[in-house]
Amino acid sequence: MISVLKIPFDACIVEKERRGAAKGPDAVISELKLPEAAKILEVKEQNDFEKLSKDIEKVATEEHKKKNFVIGLGGDHSVSYGLMKAFAKTHKNAGLIYFDAHLDCDPDFLPPTHEGILRAVSKENLFKQIMVIGARNYTQEEAKFSKDEHIFDFIGIYDKPTSQCIMSYIPDIFGSADDAGDKITDELYLSIDIDVFDPEFAPGTGYPEKNGYKPDEILYVIKELIKTGKVKGADIVEVSPPKDVNNMTSKLAARLLLEFLNINA
Repeated sequence: MISVLKIPFDACIVEKERRGAAKGPDAVISELKLPEAAKILEVKEQNDFEKLSKDIEKVATEEHKKKNFVIGLGGDHSVSYGLMKAFAKTHKNAGLIYFDAHLDCDPDFLPPTHEGILRAVSKENLFKQIMVIGARNYTQEEAKFSKDEHIFDFIGIYDKPTSQCIMSYIPDIFGSADDAGDKITDELYLSIDIDVFDPEFAPGTGYPEKNGYKPDEILYVIKELIKTGKVKGADIVEVSPPKDVNNMTSKLAARLLLEFLNINA
């Protein structure tokens, strides 16, 4: 069973003029027909982020315990916090792959905003290994934190690694079935900020960044990851319909969602 958790929340985006992601879940779902094997749930808290996170964690944990594949639809990236806590609670040997134009490691946002979620997740040791794909706008402090202090390998795209090249890094970071050692992860969570894509293909987001990936490049990586059988949870966030052009971004997010809906098809 696939559990689609709608989270129409964007209050953690400080600049109000950049908001709009609260309208993302309905816009994405309207672009495709959900299979009968999928059920839709919703967390509706609009203002209190701490309450929202607890509500998300509770609902997602219950669904994971039923062995359902949970995919969250945001909302801004802060909604992933509760989803990731639920996943880590129910998947003890988990890894995270974080698709984002930003590192989201701004210091000491507690509770974390969409700009500090990955720092919080790292400090709480929710995942055994973390990999970031597509980061191209970050501070030196964020880079230092990510490389030297806590986590994780991240792949910027100024050197434009191909999809095949990205996939070649996966065994080194997360281990493979034949490896021995601390890096092996049994299950993966994918968190996809739509701004990992170039604004040419995904203009409808609060913080678009040039030089992003093309849709087919990221879709290839996601499909290959799903083929491993290790992907057990995901989220798609930061789709902002008020900023979209001809529903391009909502349609792209729907393509991503369809990949996960087909896992149990």
